[in-house]
Amino acid sequence: MRVFLAGIIQGARTDDAIHHQGYRKELRDVVSAAYPDAQFVDPHEENLGRLEWSRDLQRDMFLRYVTEAGLCDVLVAWLPEPSMGTSVEMYEAYRMGVPVLTISPMERTWAVFSLATRTFPDLETFSAFVRGPDFAELFSPQGKATEKAGGVNA
Repeated sequence: MRVFLAGIIQGARTDDAIHHQGYRKELRDVVSAAYPDAQFVDPHEENLGRLEWSRDLQRDMFLRYVTEAGLCDVLVAWLPEPSMGTSVEMYEAYRMGVPVLTISPMERTWAVFSLATRTFPDLETFSAFVRGPDFAELFSPQGKATEKAGGVNA
C-alpha cells in the first residue's frame, strides 16, 4: 500500500518558514502500526532543502507530487487550517479515484467535504479508523464503489 502524506507545510504564511511537521511522523506511525508494509510518499521529508531551490525546481517538485497524489493507494491529509497545496493534492487524488482521508476541524469547508472520502476531527479518531475494518474496506471493490458515490464522514 502506498500512502501519500499530504498536509500543511506553508499554509497561509507569507515568509519562507514552514509549520511544524511533526504530524507526518504521527500519521506514518498510525498507519505503520496497522500496516507494517505500507510505503509512504512524503513531499516534505523527501525534499528538505526545497526552500533554497529555484522557482522552476520548486514548481516542478510541486507538480510532480500533485501527480503522485493521484497514483497512490490512499491520501491522508492533515489540515488544521487551509493549505492550497494540500487542496490541489486532494483534488488530484479524488479525480483519480484515490480515497482521501482528511484530519481536520474544517469539515464544512467546501474543498474538504467535496474531496474527502472520510473526515476525522482528530488523530485519535483517524487512528481508530485505520485499526478497524473500514480502512481495509476502502480498497475492496465494494468500498471503492461507496467511495465514488461520496462516502461518509466519521
